[in-house]
Amino acid sequence: MSVQKVSDHCPKDPLTVLSGVGPKRAEAFEKVLGVCTVEQLLRVMPRRYEGIPQEYALCDLDQHDGEVVRLRGSVVSCSIWGRGRRSVLQVNLQQGDTTALALFFNQAYRRKQFVEGKELWLEAKVSTERGLKLLAPKNVVVEEAERVGLRAVYPDYEGLPKGAVRRAMAAAGPWITDIPEPLPHSILEAAKVPNLANALATLHAPATEEDAHRARRRLAFGEILAMEVRRGRGRSVRKSVPVEENAEVWQRILSRIPFALNEEQENVLAMMRGDLASGEAMRRLLHGEVGSGKTAVAFALALLMAADGGQVALMAPTELLARQHLKTFRAWLKGSRLQVVGLLGDDGAAARRQCRVALRGGTAQIAIGTHALFSKDVAFRDLRLVVFDEQHRFGVKQKAALVAKGKAPHVLTMTATPIPRTLAWAQYGALEPCVLRARAGAGASIRTVVLAEAQWEEEAHKVRVLLEQGQRCFVVVPRIDGEEGLNAWAERFFEGPWKGISHSIVHGRMPGAEVEQAVEDFRRGKSKVLCGTTVVEVGIDVAGVEHMFLLGAERLGLASIHQLRGRLARGPESPHGECRIFSASEDSQERLLAMESCHDGFAVAALDLRERGPGTLVGTRQHGASGFSAFDPLRDDDLVQQLRGKELRNWIADHE
Repeated sequence: MSVQKVSDHCPKDPLTVLSGVGPKRAEAFEKVLGVCTVEQLLRVMPRRYEGIPQEYALCDLDQHDGEVVRLRGSVVSCSIWGRGRRSVLQVNLQQGDTTALALFFNQAYRRKQFVEGKELWLEAKVSTERGLKLLAPKNVVVEEAERVGLRAVYPDYEGLPKGAVRRAMAAAGPWITDIPEPLPHSILEAAKVPNLANALATLHAPATEEDAHRARRRLAFGEILAMEVRRGRGRSVRKSVPVEENAEVWQRILSRIPFALNEEQENVLAMMRGDLASGEAMRRLLHGEVGSGKTAVAFALALLMAADGGQVALMAPTELLARQHLKTFRAWLKGSRLQVVGLLGDDGAAARRQCRVALRGGTAQIAIGTHALFSKDVAFRDLRLVVFDEQHRFGVKQKAALVAKGKAPHVLTMTATPIPRTLAWAQYGALEPCVLRARAGAGASIRTVVLAEAQWEEEAHKVRVLLEQGQRCFVVVPRIDGEEGLNAWAERFFEGPWKGISHSIVHGRMPGAEVEQAVEDFRRGKSKVLCGTTVVEVGIDVAGVEHMFLLGAERLGLASIHQLRGRLARGPESPHGECRIFSASEDSQERLLAMESCHDGFAVAALDLRERGPGTLVGTRQHGASGFSAFDPLRDDDLVQQLRGKELRNWIADHE
């Protein structure tokens, strides 16, 4: 790409200054890409890169069948075969004594461009079948005439003509050297990235893939800096009432938890107790393995806040999970004077009114609920700690509405999806999230096996013997209705190999009380099989379940599958578990087979990130990271860690 210095080129120039971009085309760029200026255009990322084709004489093309080449020729004649969308514009080209037929598909409107004698310089795919043909030719961009190396390939966007981005980008080359570099050289050097102008020039015309990677990292660095600046503007230090350290109170709190905390849990709580004592509002992310004891951490922190006179709100995404938390907190607080209230979607009017009065008056210290907590008629006397379980399932405005019910309350976010540190930063803004890796109180292992869907009946017959001996099993199906839905699969199991086996069914359309009763029947062994959708993924904590049948696994991400199998072998006395993953898709087998050998949730999440991208892993695109086009959580971890440097923190502070 040409980058010659031209002093009167301003990066903020509108796109209409570019050759071939008129007002209507500029309007289309703004509508489709959100691009209004030349600099914004230059920040559009290529989709991939390809080698620049070599030029050959027409007489040599029969040796390059199937290749994409460059060639020159003059128009001899032009005709159209067919009509409308099935038309082919046939242009006879000649170079010396050799002729070839260039075929332009569905471009009849271009006929007048190919007048006899006109010289053409094209790129096309060579076909020697039934004569020499040039398939889907396109004009060589003059700006690339002397270039070697790689060429950027841009996506085709609906609403923009094919090749419009490529042509506009070529025209924008002279503006690049006028783009200023906002970062000091020392910061660029520490991050090992080029300056912005060089990065943009290389991004659109790299010599090698390595050069393109370095250029992308400069734009990625800019994106994470912009994110930090935006976050800094919205997170001015907010003062909070310090919670004083009291060893006696802390020991009483720990005595309420029916098992000893492991070292990880103790370290995380020590960190958070320091936050609460600092006088500044805490903003912490706690993420970790399935069954790692996040609830115990939240419980201890909630009791510490309640003992200091404050109130706590714990928000769960489903009634099943909220009821599980409610049951756990009440069981661990049995005999205590602290009052825990639940605010659930199917509560009666009288019960809800009673809870609201208790919270407003301060007689209830802890509120656990679902979206009902967001309601305007729910008020707290002194809300000082908000806990979000599975934050990515809530909207930004919803979370802000709950936090606004207190005066600068502390906020703890929990997620049962272990995610790479860099992605944790991208979604939650946490450079150093608190991590729990160990399954608290669990020594049993979980064996995972991936099978073809056709094997389900054979496996069900094997497990029937074990169910009759008192063992239990989850059956999980991603959807409810249809031939491959939960109801259809339950019918196959219990009218077939498991006929006569007691079972319960749970899914998101059922009232919360019915779901809770079904889970309780399963917990007590009244039903040997619990069939459910992925509602099973969170909120079901039943000790000692040995088996899981997961149908339609091709529909799920690896991180979700890992969470689901984490329902097995829970509790200190639990036997080993076995998770059978069934897939009807051969294409998904290789991806799913990784689950047989990969048991660490963080490793599973990294695999999921490679397969599906950051947007689909934990809902990142819905929650603020959609502005990332260059940043790659797998390859740019070192850039995020640069944010911890003193010089860069000072630069960010100056620009907030």
